[in-house]
Amino acid sequence: MSNSDWLVKARRFVLAGVWAGLPPMAFASADTGSMPAVDWGMVALGMVPVMALTGLLYRRKLSNEIERLRSSHEELTTILDSVDACIYVKSSDFRYQYVNRKGSEIVGLPAESVLGKTDSDLFDSVTAAELRFNDQRVLEQGEKVVVEEGYVQGQDESVFTFLSIKLPLRRADGSIRALCGISTDVTEYRDIQESKHRLTFYDSLTGLPNRRLLLDRLEMVVKGTRRSERFAALLFIDLDDFKVINETQGLQRGDRFLRLVAQKLEEVVRESDTLARLGADEFVLLIHDLGLDVEQAAHAAERVAEKLLGQISSAQAEDEQVLTLPISASIGITLFANGQANVDNAMRQADMALQQAKLAGGNTLRFFNADMQADVMERVHLEADLHQALARDELRLHYQVQVDDAAKVTGVEALLRWEHPQRGLVPPGLFIPLAEKNRLILPIGYWVLETACCQLAVWAQESGKETLTISVNVSSVQFHQPDFVARVQHTLERTGADPARLVLEVTESLLMEEPERVRNIMLRLSKLGIRFSLDDFGTGYSSLNYLKRLPLDELKIDKSFIDGVLDDPVDAAIVTTTITLANSLGLEVTAEGVETEAQHRWLLEHGCEAFQGYLFGRPLALEELALSGQACLYS
Repeated sequence: MSNSDWLVKARRFVLAGVWAGLPPMAFASADTGSMPAVDWGMVALGMVPVMALTGLLYRRKLSNEIERLRSSHEELTTILDSVDACIYVKSSDFRYQYVNRKGSEIVGLPAESVLGKTDSDLFDSVTAAELRFNDQRVLEQGEKVVVEEGYVQGQDESVFTFLSIKLPLRRADGSIRALCGISTDVTEYRDIQESKHRLTFYDSLTGLPNRRLLLDRLEMVVKGTRRSERFAALLFIDLDDFKVINETQGLQRGDRFLRLVAQKLEEVVRESDTLARLGADEFVLLIHDLGLDVEQAAHAAERVAEKLLGQISSAQAEDEQVLTLPISASIGITLFANGQANVDNAMRQADMALQQAKLAGGNTLRFFNADMQADVMERVHLEADLHQALARDELRLHYQVQVDDAAKVTGVEALLRWEHPQRGLVPPGLFIPLAEKNRLILPIGYWVLETACCQLAVWAQESGKETLTISVNVSSVQFHQPDFVARVQHTLERTGADPARLVLEVTESLLMEEPERVRNIMLRLSKLGIRFSLDDFGTGYSSLNYLKRLPLDELKIDKSFIDGVLDDPVDAAIVTTTITLANSLGLEVTAEGVETEAQHRWLLEHGCEAFQGYLFGRPLALEELALSGQACLYS
């Protein structure tokens, strides 16, 4: 060994010795020009503590590092296992290298039993093939995949939907070594979305498309006929005397029969056509592509209509409990093509034809024709005049008295009248539906409310009239306006009317529209002191649930039941039950349409304490109204 090699080694040992605390003389050289004289005993003695200390420090450092890694791994595992999503890693040969707790729950195996397996070992062939296809896109093509995947689980083979995100894991050189995936169970979310879709576009009772979906499809067909000049048809189908089922056998029996009718109608309808339920006992069939010839299109629509009538008869024959009842149907048909109609016209024309079928006695069909068109145009002109009625001061309020069991006047109902300069007095049943359709009911409704409140303020200053109430009918269009509560409150404040003397009359159909929202609006108005009356009780789909939850003060029994209390046991039972129900719920009950003394006596004997009808007074203008507060029995 050369002197230079020894010199290098000596220097290293000197440094080690200094680090270990050894005296430099242990490495001293007697002659720098020759090989150094080393006291190897001292060197060895100095290295012992150095090596021991070095080993101790290394082991401690290694132990700390291992403990840190173990702690980090446990923390990471805890985090991954707490995530409510399946997290997994698959190797390039599609075998699982890692799966978290959620993933092991999905396959029903411990995590260690999943490792090394492929999807073919864990799922059915269809699910495995779908997963394999998506994995290949990641492992073979390097794609980032975001996709919905279906899993079949359990003995009942329930299908679950997962939203999966899959990413490639790459080596330093960019090559793909594995796949990392995160799959989140979105089954419940998809079910909720599907449920919302069905509630939005389908009838909950029959499962058929509802009005909204029908109108969407009708718009598409109308546009298609404009381009192709091929005829389409719209058929309105209404069950004759269906009310008899509800009245005699109950709403559940009626609902069951409606479902049966829907099934029967579907049997003769093409998949490409649309059968919808508009509500109650009214159905609509939209048929497209009936050809270019109007006569052939009419014959085709007529054949379909006749089949529909036959299916309704067969539905009645299958339901033994309605077999003896006079259930049939009326059908109104309109044809359109080559831009001859829009959605509103088609709906109106089919409805007009339906009304003609009903006037003909029912159990028949009618096509829309020129005479019906004349009726439509008459309604159009009437609607145009209605736009000017309020500005021209043609609207009036008439009042019909309401009396108690002693026939003393307790209040009035405000009834809207239209005095047309040429037509004379227009029936409310004719112009009010028009006003609701074109939303003129909003300004008209607020005019009625303000006029009634002004009258309440006047009566509050007159002896004997200060306790009288005024009932005002509220349209559903008006009630659902965002500012309705504020408008009512502002009207009360501006007129000075006592809210406790104002009664708002609502219908069952209104209560069925967005029931929670309606309830909140009613509660806000009730806090102002306003009272609520449920008009025409029993004519719709009555629900004891809303009677219990809504701030109602009064039920009004419809005139159609009062007419039959003396000779129809069903009507008598309905009225008696309604009175008992109202009493048990702490509600007042008023009988509408009382016209004879016999009806009045019967109602008194059965516990009714408030009345309204021609027996006590017809609707009159304010100046003709006698409101002395005294009994006006049989006036």
